[in-house]
Amino acid sequence: MDKYLVTGACGFTGSHTCDLLYERGIPFRATDIAGANRQWLPPDCEFVPADITNLAEVEPLMDGIDIVLHPAAIFDWSATEEQLNAVNVTGMENMCAAAKKAGIKRFVSWSTSGVYGNQQFDTLPICEDYPVKPIDKYSISKHKQDKIALRYCAEEGLPTTIIRPGIVYGPRAKYGAMQFFDTFAMLPVIPIPVNFDKYKLGTIHARDIGGAALFAATKPEAVGQIYGVVDNSDVTIAEFFRYIAAAMNKNTIPLYVPPKLSAKMGLVAATISELLAKHVTKKRPLLEKEPLRFFPTSLDISNRKIRDLGYEFEYPDVRIGVIETVDWMRDEGLMDVSIIDKLKSEFSPPAL
Repeated sequence: MDKYLVTGACGFTGSHTCDLLYERGIPFRATDIAGANRQWLPPDCEFVPADITNLAEVEPLMDGIDIVLHPAAIFDWSATEEQLNAVNVTGMENMCAAAKKAGIKRFVSWSTSGVYGNQQFDTLPICEDYPVKPIDKYSISKHKQDKIALRYCAEEGLPTTIIRPGIVYGPRAKYGAMQFFDTFAMLPVIPIPVNFDKYKLGTIHARDIGGAALFAATKPEAVGQIYGVVDNSDVTIAEFFRYIAAAMNKNTIPLYVPPKLSAKMGLVAATISELLAKHVTKKRPLLEKEPLRFFPTSLDISNRKIRDLGYEFEYPDVRIGVIETVDWMRDEGLMDVSIIDKLKSEFSPPAL
């Protein structure tokens, strides 16, 4: 039986991918930086710490490995270009070089649907062969990563596959889409922007990213291919908010919010939030400009190609995953945080 290597194994999607391997009885090695919290790793999991920005630490990871799954990356809207390039780009180059040297059978890399930027396409949904135009630092670094994977496949003979997720959610999330859940948990009533019913989100549960990667890794025809990975929900922003409200048993209030005006106001608020974070709280800003640059744009991503490959989603309907995520929040005590608690936490002195 092939043995897998999972990078970024202590993170959100990496830990879910490790769960899938463990549940299926597939041997694997997990890796992450030495100080990573291993609380979500399966019991008795083989763990080898490594810094993927250091080729000397990456090469030993490949010993006895057949298939590499590579979700490790910095996903942080506030990260600098240097930080993103070090991990997402140089780290990818090191991983591919080491995998090529070790004769790895398959290499599956995590990308992002953010590489399409905020382009207004005449024909939707967005397919894998549509032109990319990333506008934020994170997506630009992932586009560079994609080009490395495709180059190693075409020129070095490393059998690579790229999966391109949409908006990722699920238990264990601390960032990205989880910010919607965290914010709504603090509110007594959840506002629904009723005119946001045409803006798609392209949601995908974290386990289905790992599931799609595992599935593609077994398919010879997936070599050199890119796969958009979103569920079957075709959900809009307004619907997503309603599903979260229903799972939290909270009332909603309909609002009409002019999209372009809300985007401009959001950028102003995010600018203020980032300044406060930098000069006052010394913590992550509550709002960040980078994701707001995408709006108003519909992230209407096609999953036809991965479905035609034969993949069947564990969470085809986002409503199932939203309920599971909110239940996890309750178990973790994340539904008990008030706005006052949040503000106190934000403006308390940073720990020494």
